[in-house]
Amino acid sequence: MNRQKSPNKTKPQKSAPPMWPALALVVLLIGALVTLYAFLHRAPKKESAAQTQPTPPMTEQALKDTAWEAKWPPLPTAETPARPLDQVRAMYAFAARHPEVLEYAPCYCGCESGGHKSARDCFVKGRTAEGKLQWDEMGFI
Repeated sequence: MNRQKSPNKTKPQKSAPPMWPALALVVLLIGALVTLYAFLHRAPKKESAAQTQPTPPMTEQALKDTAWEAKWPPLPTAETPARPLDQVRAMYAFAARHPEVLEYAPCYCGCESGGHKSARDCFVKGRTAEGKLQWDEMGFI
């Protein structure tokens, strides 16, 4: 008997790659889009009673503590200030008059690598031998 190869025999087919990586990617993309949509369309927070009340007027002492003196050197002007100029100037004035207060206020801008030990150093770099103030620009930006 002659055994001939049957022409109907097919070669074994390679199995299809698993679908789970593509499915996982689709699920991750949908999740990211839903999260982004929820973030962009969230309802605004209701203002608390403290936020809606007007700011009380400054006390006489606070006005003295934040008043600018003409004898002081001009503020650094390398960049646009982070806050309105009158607020920045008031903070520099307070720092000049009360370094003992800002000495205990930590600084969060990362300037400790430049030798700053507290928020005081962000405003007052030092004083000359004559006592003239030297501003630090970190409080300005």
